[in-house]
Amino acid sequence: MEIPLLRRRRNRYLKWTESQVLEFLELVLDLVKDVPESLEKPTAQKFYTKVMEMSYTFKDLNYVVLKNKMRLLRTQYISAVHWRSNTGAGL
Repeated sequence: MEIPLLRRRRNRYLKWTESQVLEFLELVLDLVKDVPESLEKPTAQKFYTKVMEMSYTFKDLNYVVLKNKMRLLRTQYISAVHWRSNTGAGL
C-alpha cells in the first residue's frame, strides 16, 4: 500500500548562495538608491520582474521567490539590529 504524499513541490527548490544574496541586494539597491520609497512600487510583481530582467541569475525564477527572499532578509536585518541594540554584543 502506497502512502499518499501530503505535500508535493511543483517548483524547484532554490538554495541561495551568499553571492546570489549579495547580487540580489545590489540589484535592489541600484533600483531604489535615488528614491527609497520606490521599493516594491508600483507593485511588487513589476518591481521584482524588473530585477529578474536585470540579472541572468534570477531570470528563470518566479517573482514570488524574490519577494519572499526580501521579506526574509528584512526580518533577519531587523532582528539583528534589535539584538545588537539589546546586548551590545561587544560592538
